[in-house]
Amino acid sequence: MSLAYRIMYRLGLTPWERTEPPEPLAALVNGPAALTPGAMFDIGCGTGHYAIYCARRGWTVTGVDVVPQALRQARRNASQADVEVRLLQADISRSSVGDVGSGYSLLTDIGCLHALPAARLGNAIATITGAASAGATMLMFAIAPGLRAPLPRGIDPEEIPELFSGWKLVSSRPATEVTLQGAMQRAAPFWHQLERL
Repeated sequence: MSLAYRIMYRLGLTPWERTEPPEPLAALVNGPAALTPGAMFDIGCGTGHYAIYCARRGWTVTGVDVVPQALRQARRNASQADVEVRLLQADISRSSVGDVGSGYSLLTDIGCLHALPAARLGNAIATITGAASAGATMLMFAIAPGLRAPLPRGIDPEEIPELFSGWKLVSSRPATEVTLQGAMQRAAPFWHQLERL
């Protein structure tokens, strides 16, 4: 899947890239009950727009992505925004806590984990769990299964509690406000919010 993403970034076919943060992230960072800024980990950060949004609001942000071209653009975007964001090239499904750091109080996955092969999802979740501080919040956007490859394989909302042992599922809802494009229009997108135990 990482090769497919590299090709799509090279061709400029990145319909998942958005400049404005999704409402659930904005609520966590800038809403009436916003979290206290701390260390934030953006998993699959792409060109860095959400990482930059959080950095502007006092968060110390680390973003990770497997696509070098996306990270190059993320560095340019951060420089233009005059914010500091630590950006790492890594495959979260093959990384360890030593690679990505730890102590994160906010973690975001806006469409990375649902694209991983089932055999590598466990390692990604273990790394994320080890990187999170006690009481950390994780916001995840994922489609439900049902699409054919090469589209993301999805994550069954019913399986979230079992997959994320060591976390409490705080909320899970259909992402009805998200408009998906192309073949992804047939997908069922969800927002999941978890808390590290």
